[in-house]
This record gives sequence, structure tokens and C-alpha cells, in this order.
Amino acid sequence: MVFIKRFSGRCRVQSETILNVFPGASDTNRLALVQTETICGLRHLVLRQESYSPDVGWFTQSCVVIEPEQVAALKMTLSPQQLGANGQGMKASVARPSRPQSSTAPTTLRLHEAV
Repeated sequence: MVFIKRFSGRCRVQSETILNVFPGASDTNRLALVQTETICGLRHLVLRQESYSPDVGWFTQSCVVIEPEQVAALKMTLSPQQLGANGQGMKASVARPSRPQSSTAPTTLRLHEAV
């Protein structure tokens, strides 16, 4: 465990534990899954996009805090029971809000239509 002094909301982060590191597209990029604990006793999961510089070492480019109530939903989404026979996630039917169409509105192409 590494003890650091930085602010996270109203309580400072007392400690963080790196749970896993996922390699990126190159040797200088990675995604880190970190559990933080504040001096108030609150625990959060944090996804950090990190880059490497020979002069600095690994540093955070951006991060997303996963709130405790979001962890269960994330685990359920990523669990093997939610995957199809081919290992791909099952498509969910989600209603998208309709947008007003106008002749001056830009046209959006799906990726497979644009290529």
C-alpha cells in the first residue's frame, strides 16, 4: 500500500492499492484499476488512464471514480453469465431519445457505413 496525500472530495485519500494493470496500445500507455481509501474510511474503485515518460515515470492522464453503488452493476455487466456463447456481451435493447430531423442537420453515419 502506498500512502499519498491528495484530495478526493472532502476527504483526503489515505491509501491506494493497485488491483490490476491492463496494457495499452503501446508500452507507454496502460489502464490501472485502483482501490482508494480516504481518511474518512470511504473506499472507491478508480480507473486511471496512465502514460509513461522516461523523465517522470507513470503518471495519470485521466481517471474515473466508480462509486460503491456502481460496483455491483459493473460486476454484473462483466460477469460470464452476461456473456453469450461466443464470449461477446449480449446486446441490450435500449430506447434512444428521438432527435428532430431538419434538412440542415448534419448527417451521422454508422462506422460500418462510413468505411
